Amino acid sequence: MHIPQKIAGFALLAPLLLVTACSGSSGGDTAGASKGPGATTPAALPARTALERTALVPGDVPGFTVTAGDAAGAAADATAADKRACQPLADLLSGRPPAGAKETVPRALAPAGQKMPGAGVTVTLSAYGGGGAQKAVAALRTAVHACATGFKPVIGGVTGVPVAVAPRPALKLGDDDLRFALGFAAGGSGARQDFVVIRTGSTVSIFRGADVTLAKSYDVPPAVVTAQLKKLGAPVTKRR
Repeated sequence: MHIPQKIAGFALLAPLLLVTACSGSSGGDTAGASKGPGATTPAALPARTALERTALVPGDVPGFTVTAGDAAGAAADATAADKRACQPLADLLSGRPPAGAKETVPRALAPAGQKMPGAGVTVTLSAYGGGGAQKAVAALRTAVHACATGFKPVIGGVTGVPVAVAPRPALKLGDDDLRFALGFAAGGSGARQDFVVIRTGSTVSIFRGADVTLAKSYDVPPAVVTAQLKKLGAPVTKRR
């Protein structure tokens, strides 16, 4: 595999590496509670702000471990897009929230007992002021349509292989939402990553499901979405 392909792969997988690093191989705990090596207790996820109090903690999603994400690490691994209109999608590949967020709280989830590396979900909650949340979702929706032919990620001045963009049916949850897939064909792998974006008031929740090994595609589990909406105090029924 050529270097640009490796860079493209890293751009697609960087946030999901949090799932591998944080979850380890923590035995068979079904709630990701306090038992087993690599497990995280609720006390290890302090809630200092109102937004942090709405973020998932161990025990919130049965069958999944929950760990704190690495917002600082995601910010350091910035990815650019070769097309200006596609930058909001490139930001998501770096684990960065849509522009304008006043606060961001990341979480990483993995099926309990799963051998690593494997599949997992990152959930990023971002709080916005004014109409920032509406603008953030609108920018992503515009990017998905404008980049239907795909784009190329650029890291450190090196351009990677094309990233495919595919709209998916929205879940019709929260005040506004969209769903799409991002993927690339490198080294014979065509696995895609599933993105679900839901706005509830001034908060934007971004769910990203992927298999770190690129062996298969991995959809965001409905149970993770439902649990997060409940923590936000949002309805879990579909909009008409």
